Amino acid sequence: MPKHRSTIYHFMRLLTYAIVTLIVIITGCSPFPSPRKIDWKKEWLNNGNKLKSLTKDILRKGDEKYKPGINDFPDGFDYPFDDGFGISGTHSNDGIIGIDPEKITITFYVDRGIMDHYSAFIFTNDSSAIFNFDKNVENGGNDYKIEPNWYIISD
Repeated sequence: MPKHRSTIYHFMRLLTYAIVTLIVIITGCSPFPSPRKIDWKKEWLNNGNKLKSLTKDILRKGDEKYKPGINDFPDGFDYPFDDGFGISGTHSNDGIIGIDPEKITITFYVDRGIMDHYSAFIFTNDSSAIFNFDKNVENGGNDYKIEPNWYIISD
């Protein structure tokens, strides 16, 4: 490729970046979505019993229906936040990783956010997780204990 074509290519590329940057600055557009703003008390009132029922099902049927990690909500489960839910608390039976209903944390996402940010209703019966969540709640901010074993956490 002749040198002047390479220079034109780089100039056009730089011009494109400059235009996109200028548009973002002028319009206030951000390529990153802002966190969802929710009234978690209202959402808990509307969805808490459904989440408790699903939690009981997870504790009862564990490995039969669910897997450690991110899960989709069951068909017909009406929840306004469709980001799925995470299950942690695993044990090993002959090298197979599964769900331990005696030491489990279930994260029902409200906002998965970007990077490490998330907001979620969380159920846990894991004493170390309870200790950490209680510490977060004591420190104030956007973390609350809803009732025993249930939290709303915004990390």
